[in-house]
Amino acid sequence: MTSADSETETTDVCIVGAGPVGLALALKLEELGLTVILLEMGGAAEVAGSGGIEFINDHHAPSMAMSRPGIGGASALWGGRCVTFDDLDFEVRDHVPFSGWPISHKELRRHYPEALTFLNCNAGEPAFVPIGVSDNSIDTNALERWSRFPDLGPMYGERLKASRRIRLVNATVAGITLDASGGRVEGLTAYVAGQKSQITARTFVLAGGGLENARLLLALRERRPEAVGGPDGPLGRFYQGHLTGYIAVLQLDKPRLANHFAFSVDDENYVFRHRLQITPAIQAEEKLLNCVFWIDAISVADPVHGSGALSLIYLFLKMFGLYRRLSKGLAPTAKGPENIDRRQHWRNIRADRRSAVDLLGSVLNMLERRIEPWRTLINPKGRYLLRYHAEQVPNPESRVQLQPQGGAGTQAALVVDYRVTEQDLSSVLKSHEILDAWLRRTGVGQLEYLHDTLHRRQAVLSQAFDGYHQIGLSRMSGNPDEGVTDADCRVHGIGNLYLAGSGLFPTGGHANPTLPAVALALRLAEHLSEKLRR
Repeated sequence: MTSADSETETTDVCIVGAGPVGLALALKLEELGLTVILLEMGGAAEVAGSGGIEFINDHHAPSMAMSRPGIGGASALWGGRCVTFDDLDFEVRDHVPFSGWPISHKELRRHYPEALTFLNCNAGEPAFVPIGVSDNSIDTNALERWSRFPDLGPMYGERLKASRRIRLVNATVAGITLDASGGRVEGLTAYVAGQKSQITARTFVLAGGGLENARLLLALRERRPEAVGGPDGPLGRFYQGHLTGYIAVLQLDKPRLANHFAFSVDDENYVFRHRLQITPAIQAEEKLLNCVFWIDAISVADPVHGSGALSLIYLFLKMFGLYRRLSKGLAPTAKGPENIDRRQHWRNIRADRRSAVDLLGSVLNMLERRIEPWRTLINPKGRYLLRYHAEQVPNPESRVQLQPQGGAGTQAALVVDYRVTEQDLSSVLKSHEILDAWLRRTGVGQLEYLHDTLHRRQAVLSQAFDGYHQIGLSRMSGNPDEGVTDADCRVHGIGNLYLAGSGLFPTGGHANPTLPAVALALRLAEHLSEKLRR
């Protein structure tokens, strides 16, 4: 369907947004026997005077990098990493202000298998693999799964169009209309094929992403100041993402241990890998935010890898003008591509007497990675960049607001003030220190920092850059003073308006939000089915 001409009053659920969350919700509701109108914003005509996004600082990704129009939305960009939450993410932690979910992890966990299947991941658990270390303060089997087909649009687009219960409408939603009491949504104002339309249904779900959900709700609150918690409420606050980057090289004392942390393929040909994570008990004791680490290969161009074999490969490729053509996507450099020291490459070769023996294996490994880009480039010296992916603390001053652009009928711009706190930075640094102490204590290896102590904090801050994950702007809560929705994702005070997506998360843990957000949408589908059938 490409228009909204026919009556929609009897439609059970109207969903705004056809990204991974909106798609999962629509298809689950279809399976449960409900009718759905799915408003997909891709390709819709531009609305005259539509609002843009203004970013206060340099820590936030631009709009074009955050979302993609069309069915599947941002799944065309995300890469396919699927990670579950931890139990501690749902708990009230004394050292994490505003922490605690109104639901338990158990309530979400039962939806993970279906969410993984929807995202084209294997829902099975790889076998636990010990690495022979008795000190268990670091989990060496923290699991990361990868989608076989991350772009969901091509996979589910035809199914949507053929559905008898899901009506797909290309539209841009411009506003929410409440009834006189303010307790129910009467309809959505939308532009369909450039024409202003009113979309009606029994129930409405905003699944347009954290920023766009917030924009619609903030615009509603401007027209109805008492709605959605009022002007001083939590809507648009607590904006979180994840801190990620590199501040250290991991030197493994036993280079073969890298195989445990490298990408692997399970019996059904799905990709996964194990990561390093500080256990919940140590996190609580040290007052840390949740953080996970994994190994990334160092580019053959970067002599910090310390391998004579890899230095030989680089110099050979460079000599014959092949490096630029073959190196795309191979691996990052520790300090940027401009910091390549050829003299250090020659020092690596002179110091590494096994270069000739290792060279053939390294070349084959590199060529194999060109064929299958997800593979880890194994370094015979056991040296890897250590990537961190860390939780942010909920901060009410990290927020988005509307700023009118002027002119009659002009939509307000969304002003984004995404902040990084001292607690975020300190937790990343302390987590590295604890991991380094464990590596040395157990004989697994050690960290070699890329920056001196004085500049390390600034390095973490300089790498702090998100906007892809959009967590916390419409957080769940047990009461309206602390959040935007209740435990069932329903907006406090509005009987038929629900939200879906990572904006609901009170805290973000270390997990990429797509898998948990889809699981939460599946839980919401079950709730809506039960409610509407009553």
